[in-house]
Amino acid sequence: MLKPKYLSVAIALLTAVLVTPLAAAPFAYISNQLDDSVSVIDTQSGIVVDTIAVKGKPAGVAASPDGSKVYISTPEANGFAVIDTKQRKVIATVNVSEGSLGITVSPDSKRIYVADWYNNTVSVIDADSLKIVGTIAVGQSPSGLMVSPNNRWLYVANRIDNSVSKIDTYKMAVVKTAQAGEHPFGLTLDTRGDRLYVANVKSDDVTVIETATMKVIANVKVNMLPYATALALNDSRLFVTNQDDGSVSVIDTETLQEIGLIPVGEKPEGINTHPDDRYVYVANWFDSNVSVIDARNLKVVNTIKTGEGSRGFGQFFSTH
Repeated sequence: MLKPKYLSVAIALLTAVLVTPLAAAPFAYISNQLDDSVSVIDTQSGIVVDTIAVKGKPAGVAASPDGSKVYISTPEANGFAVIDTKQRKVIATVNVSEGSLGITVSPDSKRIYVADWYNNTVSVIDADSLKIVGTIAVGQSPSGLMVSPNNRWLYVANRIDNSVSKIDTYKMAVVKTAQAGEHPFGLTLDTRGDRLYVANVKSDDVTVIETATMKVIANVKVNMLPYATALALNDSRLFVTNQDDGSVSVIDTETLQEIGLIPVGEKPEGINTHPDDRYVYVANWFDSNVSVIDARNLKVVNTIKTGEGSRGFGQFFSTH
């Protein structure tokens, strides 16, 4: 039998083993536009562990790669809110413009990019000072945004222009524009930054673009009103939310063919892949919940109740 002091050490070690994985579990931050809130899902337990009040009809989500902050676009508050992930509360609000919707963060966590739906610009914000350091003119009604892994290139879907802009982040200027389908919205870059996948809401397809040349490789037909996209399983499968039929299309990225159609909740919008690269989370706007898809067997394995009007448009996984 262990002596009291050794028993205490054993209990402490066991507690550390049990607690550490929970503390390190990724969390999904889901914007609930009709609730003025953000639901925080512990992906290990599969439940909402916190709800954060965020005014201004929160829509876009961008979790900083360093895990310290989550940025939430607030169209009706003319900018975005900054959530401290350790405190789980809003620590700042930043005024950008009345058309703030799409939002993303650079991989080095140093810059925040916000698309202005009305003024056809992208604002560049320094993540430390939260000051606007640049404004870039793009196409009409910019929405989805993605930054390349090396922080050098920013890609912007211009919905009304049916195009995608490639921006040099050093020069803060558009260097190339590619035509997409009708009304491009959500974007996803592959891990290496070589391919860009664009969901086209009106033409019901996904445009695949080679980023080096900005040439279109293919247009892949999906279902009704594709909104956003996410890659899983080492970039081998692309998942696409189809707003109007409550489904997610699955595309094989090698053959560029649709290989599956998964029923989820009503009006699926935001979609993002868990850091484990296997489970894909889908925010269902009308059902106010999140569907969790197993990318291997293409089935929904969990449904998590969130707040009213869940959108989760962007990269919503954080380490805290």
